[in-house]
Amino acid sequence: MAGNIAKSNDLKLGNNLLLKIVTIFSIVFLISPLLILVFYSFNSSRTISQWQGFSFKWYFSIFNDRSIWFALKNSLIIAVISTFFTTILGTAAALAVGKYAFKGKKLFENILYIPIILPEIIFGISLLALFMMIKFPLGMLSIIAAHITFSFSFVTLIVLAKVNNFDKNLEEASLDMGANRWQTFRYVILPNIAPGIISGALFAFTLSIDDFVVTFFTAGVGSSTLPLKIYSLIKYGITPGTNAISSILIFFTIAVLLIVNKASKTKVTKKSYNYAFIIIGGALLLFALYSFFSGDNKQEQLNIYNYSDYMDEELIKEFEEQYNIKVNVDYMNDSEELLSRLLMGVAGYDIIVPTSYTVKIMIENDLLSPIDFSNIPNYANVDSAFTKLSFDPTGTFYVPYCYGITALVYNSEVVKEPVDSWQIMWNSDYKGRILMIDDIRDTFFAAYRRLDLDFDSNTNSLQKALELLLKQKPLLKKYESNMTFEYLINKDVYLAHTWNGAIARLNKEYPQFKMGLPKEGVSYFVDNLCIPKTAVNKKNAELFINFLYTPENAARNMNKIYYTMPVPEAMNYLNDDLKGNKIFNPFDEKDMPPMFITEDLGEFAGELNKAWTILKTR
Repeated sequence: MAGNIAKSNDLKLGNNLLLKIVTIFSIVFLISPLLILVFYSFNSSRTISQWQGFSFKWYFSIFNDRSIWFALKNSLIIAVISTFFTTILGTAAALAVGKYAFKGKKLFENILYIPIILPEIIFGISLLALFMMIKFPLGMLSIIAAHITFSFSFVTLIVLAKVNNFDKNLEEASLDMGANRWQTFRYVILPNIAPGIISGALFAFTLSIDDFVVTFFTAGVGSSTLPLKIYSLIKYGITPGTNAISSILIFFTIAVLLIVNKASKTKVTKKSYNYAFIIIGGALLLFALYSFFSGDNKQEQLNIYNYSDYMDEELIKEFEEQYNIKVNVDYMNDSEELLSRLLMGVAGYDIIVPTSYTVKIMIENDLLSPIDFSNIPNYANVDSAFTKLSFDPTGTFYVPYCYGITALVYNSEVVKEPVDSWQIMWNSDYKGRILMIDDIRDTFFAAYRRLDLDFDSNTNSLQKALELLLKQKPLLKKYESNMTFEYLINKDVYLAHTWNGAIARLNKEYPQFKMGLPKEGVSYFVDNLCIPKTAVNKKNAELFINFLYTPENAARNMNKIYYTMPVPEAMNYLNDDLKGNKIFNPFDEKDMPPMFITEDLGEFAGELNKAWTILKTR
């Protein structure tokens, strides 16, 4: 009998070879993605899918990237503070529910499950609406409040499980023997429910460090966390640097688990508890002091809201040293996100980077401050062709930052025919080897130009474009903006639709990838530097813009981001690989096809969104 029990399990499968194989396979399946991630963090290549040799360069890169450390510091501060308050509140709530009967107790218990069941995106939007309604400023405090709110239920339910299993006779015996309520709680109740409290605290800390969605909606100036930073990096291609960040977090997590596991097997004395309390308390105190003194609240500030890797960090650092102004950079994902946040009342940014049509909408909604060009003498270096564009004919509210096009990139080792028309993106010979950019405007623009139609508010034209894109869809690998490099390098696709700056960066490392310019026309964008009406440090913003637009600094910035700034004199200071580079700067070519700048579509944008939904879901 004993032997049969020893050889069986709850599923009655027995202790046989098949069970061992299934178990090992399951473990390998679970950890293999992590092992691959760690392995490719040591890849010398810029891509995560093609091994080019062992290197620590991505670890050195992230250790020297202060924006990552700033985001990590924010994540840790938020996690520590929210965990502290969530644990106290959750424990108190668990004790109240588990020990006492009160009116509405059942309702309260049911409400606890709402944050757990509710989709996180709805929770994030609801919190943002609440903060906007009560005019609670978005930033570190709003994120901490949000994390406490959604972690509270988890901690309460975890601790409540221990409270419900607590033998109440022990409490009564303690009171009968003369102990007061506090002594009973400290020496009887607390030690028994401590494992639940520790588990709840660890769970709350993990939730906070890991959270993206709620943080995305409740973040404000100077409060970008590590998940937000990583997502902004992914927006422009995943590199082994992302793997390196993740690997460090994995190593840290494993180390903590090993320490906790070792401690759990060690006999714990009251003295050990005191030492642990001193060490943890001291570490938190040192971290708090470091966080407090690492930033001077009296120092002048400048808050920038930009795309990740779209401005040279070294230039920002030099500006800080030269003018003794602390620059805080937060990261957005697209102009629509920027516009929606400003419309909802998010304030505090001094410089934002909207694209052309977004500037017009912001002007119409009175969201931008007129720029005082007397504070920007280097504005004279800007090409006059860019100073009064259609989205702001007076040139009052913007300084043109970078411009470019969405074009075609192809593998010249495979694609031998001319890539000079949108027609090739409908060529069935490349079925399954085509990527279209995952962008509503640029994708429909391609279909409009393929049909020789103007990209306007004509509903009949929209229907024709939608039908054409639906015919194209079976030929596509997918719609993609972030992993284009990886698909091309691995030869999963031969043709892709993306931005010229991205193509220039890819071509530098892999010369076989060329740019094709469709003769029917290309989508043309101008990203701009604007100052929101709610900016607190307007003069610092204008000072920074002036600093950026010296020819030398503009050239250094272009060398870093691979997009063209409208500063003609800066072209003399470019690196050799960018001078005369027709991918980086194709605009002077005699055979350059027609360029169509992205305009505000007004109410027609709603119809376009409906067509996009049909295209993506059908």
